[in-house]
Amino acid sequence: MNNAFSVETAYKAIGEFVVVFQWAESKYREIGWFILDPERIQWPPLQLRTETNQNLIDKVTDLLVGLTNTYPFENGAEKALDMQELRTRFHELRKYRNRLLHSAYIELKAGGELQGYIRSNPNVGFDPETGEPVFDLEPFNADIVHAKLQEYAPYLFRLSQIYVQLVHWHPFARHTNHVG
Repeated sequence: MNNAFSVETAYKAIGEFVVVFQWAESKYREIGWFILDPERIQWPPLQLRTETNQNLIDKVTDLLVGLTNTYPFENGAEKALDMQELRTRFHELRKYRNRLLHSAYIELKAGGELQGYIRSNPNVGFDPETGEPVFDLEPFNADIVHAKLQEYAPYLFRLSQIYVQLVHWHPFARHTNHVG
């Protein structure tokens, strides 16, 4: 294993993950901003800028569900359910991001050669049944990060489609039922 190549690809993969994660966070803000101010009366928007990622995901999901409860969009219930599933998925991704970025990376060497890495989260958990410490350790390489990104690609696409759907629903008030 070439040391420079292994170090470079491992760190590059972490950087790629961060870029994709930040894109998802930005997309959540764009969805929230579109729901709150589709006419962009106050631009740039000030809302949702200081939310933690966890609160951002929850607030934007609630905004979309509230919008679909307010207006009878033809596929509103479907999109609300989709957004609620995405909430679960992106909270899982947020936790993965935290483990990835707050871990130490330990080089494993044998015979003077780099054999691989271990990702080690410094937070120790405890087994609820035995009280024994549980350590968050796992092998690490670029392929692991790329597999996670591949796993989340469909969810990222669906999140993007939520934004596109909002554009198609706009102006929202035209979907009001008129009973007469």
